[in-house]
Amino acid sequence: MEKDPSPENPKNEIELKDGVPVSLLFDDVYFSKQGGWEESSYVFLEGNQIPSKLAKKDHSIFYIGELGFGSGLNVFVTLDFWKSLSNPSLVTFISLEGFPLKRDILLTLNKSYPNKTLWFEDLLCSYESAIKLWADDRTQNLWTYTWTHSSNQSTFTLQVLFGDVGFCLPQFPKIHSWYLDGFSPGKNPDMWSSDTLKEIQKKSNPGTSFATFSSAGFLRRNLKELGFVVEKKKGFGRKREMITGYLK
Repeated sequence: MEKDPSPENPKNEIELKDGVPVSLLFDDVYFSKQGGWEESSYVFLEGNQIPSKLAKKDHSIFYIGELGFGSGLNVFVTLDFWKSLSNPSLVTFISLEGFPLKRDILLTLNKSYPNKTLWFEDLLCSYESAIKLWADDRTQNLWTYTWTHSSNQSTFTLQVLFGDVGFCLPQFPKIHSWYLDGFSPGKNPDMWSSDTLKEIQKKSNPGTSFATFSSAGFLRRNLKELGFVVEKKKGFGRKREMITGYLK
């Protein structure tokens, strides 16, 4: 089945199951209503050792790369931690999304986590404007939004590139930590293809880390062949394993 990354594609249908959006195109959930916030923190923040890396301030700007954006959960989890710091580093969080969600679907994230500050009106309007611009002109595929920390005026900048992973990923800068969070490899193979992984390697420096919920054998092998050290770790909740690692 061809997966056309376009807001007009009629196949890009979403179904709500118990208040959680499910992609009918990829037959997979966007986030888990029970424990999704904790899982994102465990897999991506802890898996990439983000807390200690931001504390060290080894980089003038710390770049986090994500595949893919979805409901924005991983951004909000990372932003929430960044806001909790007393003197945070500059962070740029870069993601990509071929099938941006509509307002009503994005707001299901707010309903699932009512005690968190997630999608608010200005952020939603900014996102919707960027999607419309992309729909009208496919070369205009970048959305940017910036938060400023109250303590030291440091900034957290979110950038989302719209389009297919093969088109968007080459536009990424060099990344310090990767959140590999596309739909499962069996349902979204393009996000985990050898070409995608090679591009991730190109956008990494020695020491660049990655974390993912997946522990698929082909993924471990391909990452190792590209020079990544790959480590199996206990998965979150009922998931038996996940993998993390870094480029040698």
